[in-house]
Amino acid sequence: MTDSIFRALSHPDSEDLGVPQALRPLFADGVEPTLASWEHCREGIVERWGRVLGRPAPDEYDRSPRHVRDIELPECDASLFDLPTSSRSLQRVLLMRPRTPQYAKAPVAIVPFYNPDLMAGYDLETLEPKDGPSVHFGRHLVQQGYVVVCGQAFPFNTVPDPQSDAGFAWWHAGTTKLLGDNPEWTGMGKLVHDTRIATDFLLDQPGVDAERLVAIGHSLGGKMAFYSGCLDERVRAIVSSDFGIGFDFTNWDAPWYLGDWVRDPNPPVEHHELLALHAPNPFLVLAGDADRLETWQYLEAARPAYELLGAPEALSMLHHATGHRPPVEVTRTAYVWLAEQFGLPEVSYKI
Repeated sequence: MTDSIFRALSHPDSEDLGVPQALRPLFADGVEPTLASWEHCREGIVERWGRVLGRPAPDEYDRSPRHVRDIELPECDASLFDLPTSSRSLQRVLLMRPRTPQYAKAPVAIVPFYNPDLMAGYDLETLEPKDGPSVHFGRHLVQQGYVVVCGQAFPFNTVPDPQSDAGFAWWHAGTTKLLGDNPEWTGMGKLVHDTRIATDFLLDQPGVDAERLVAIGHSLGGKMAFYSGCLDERVRAIVSSDFGIGFDFTNWDAPWYLGDWVRDPNPPVEHHELLALHAPNPFLVLAGDADRLETWQYLEAARPAYELLGAPEALSMLHHATGHRPPVEVTRTAYVWLAEQFGLPEVSYKI
């Protein structure tokens, strides 16, 4: 660890954690925190989040993966697939496998983002390297012996490119289509749905270790990893880079995420409650811009569930405060943390 780059907030060394977030306790007044009362509380959290995220309209379709082409990357063998996500939409994913297997059963990583390219580290059409090497999570992890699926966010597989100069034109067009077809759904519900389909595909691969499944992502991908990891019990660890855990830390009110209700001073659900659903599994947030000192308050608010389940140290935060993308040193430390959680040796790799 390099203290000048970041500090690890497993135990804050300062009482100043920014603006108080006024997060409601997991347990209501008068309720003694026990395993039994947590199970009751947990059921309520799951039910409320289910109502908030909504559900898609009934739809029957063939879910068989469609092979697009194989790609030989410098670090691994890879294949592009289209995964049906509805009768009218496909999700483009990249499956990355180590050229030389390092484990009898390989650990696995689901890495969602706008498109697979940045997380894979390459433009998948030209095979030119992408910038931002500190967030090429798929490329890094496949070198460490993981079988990896890099996924895609819904606007880019829902409607054609609107060919507009407006920065969010594709998101608006995709959301209008999505909610028109599925009026009881939400954008965030769709992102979770598609990530689950990509996870199903990943775990269907031969030679993988379902007990060592990490959801890892940056920015939008961090949001998708956080939600998918907390709502999918198969995910055994989450690493989310600067996704903005507070409703007012980033644009959670956008129609392609959750909508206007997040501005309510007493929202029906909160993100520390979602995080508590992941207990006792480990969670690491890399905080740089959208996440900040206040983020630690959300981890503390989820800690009672972790304490009851015997894992109070499973919540971690690396606060580098150097901007949206983490420095290389922070990314490397995240992999050390992940190897420790999964009981794996440290493996050399190139960032």
